[in-house]
Amino acid sequence: MKNLPTVAKVLITLAVVLFSAEALLRSVEGSLSGNISHVIEIPELSERFDQTNEPGLLVLGNSLTNNGIDASLLKSGLEAQGLAYPTVEKMVPDATTIWSWSCILRNRIYDLKNKPNTVFIGFAWNQLADQSRLLPTQLGGFFCSYSDLMHFTEQAKMGSAEIGEFLTASTFRLFTHREAFRNRMLGILIPHYMSATQEINRRMRNAGNSASGPDLTYCELSQVIEKMESYNKHVVLMAMPIRENTYELDPELLNLVKSEGISLLDYRSLDFITDNLFLDEMHLNENGSALLTQKLVVDFAKVHSTLPQ
Repeated sequence: MKNLPTVAKVLITLAVVLFSAEALLRSVEGSLSGNISHVIEIPELSERFDQTNEPGLLVLGNSLTNNGIDASLLKSGLEAQGLAYPTVEKMVPDATTIWSWSCILRNRIYDLKNKPNTVFIGFAWNQLADQSRLLPTQLGGFFCSYSDLMHFTEQAKMGSAEIGEFLTASTFRLFTHREAFRNRMLGILIPHYMSATQEINRRMRNAGNSASGPDLTYCELSQVIEKMESYNKHVVLMAMPIRENTYELDPELLNLVKSEGISLLDYRSLDFITDNLFLDEMHLNENGSALLTQKLVVDFAKVHSTLPQ
């Protein structure tokens, strides 16, 4: 070590510091936020389906679905309807779309011996479309494997910068959590930084989610449906309610639903979901979640009677 050039010593020291920081971060990342804690527990949640040979249900989505559907009420409500599902799990990471959900299925569900009988996918706007937001850091860091990269380059036309971002996030947690660290530091230094940033992100997200048109496609969703059907399992789509600026359902999505013969539960404008049942413009509160889950119980009991057994 003493005989090494100064540059080599600096590089070795830097590498040791970085890998030490990486190891430390991986050991405590679950404490960074509730969402990251939930992401980390997804492998454990998926394993619960294999802990029984009984049928199970999986609820996929983002924060809309997390706030909208109560898994324990869904389970008990279906039991009251004579439908016993010992395992009912939610995998609902924040700010995710079909790209994250399909990755979760490929890496955590398809290889299970006891796959969930039905996968509910909650969505709004264009979150099921191939043109929905594809976030390479989120996908590489949390939901996907290196082998998924070929799939993305074929399906989503990822550029070299996005490929590099995906690979870096897949390898280094320091890179994956860089925005969380930045926001934490700026939140300490700048008054009202977090609330202002959340408002800006909300407006940008809504503008992007509202984009629609004849060029929307649903190849990724179609592959999910066909894969589940190949296991004799089922997909049920749920159009989630929001308080303001109710969105339209894309005709191409409706065509896919019809051609694939799957169920789409339209919860966009339910009479009993009133403004006072929302925490904000999009997310239901606890009372709203209870009412929507009760509606899902009744609707799925009807859907279940039509599914091939």
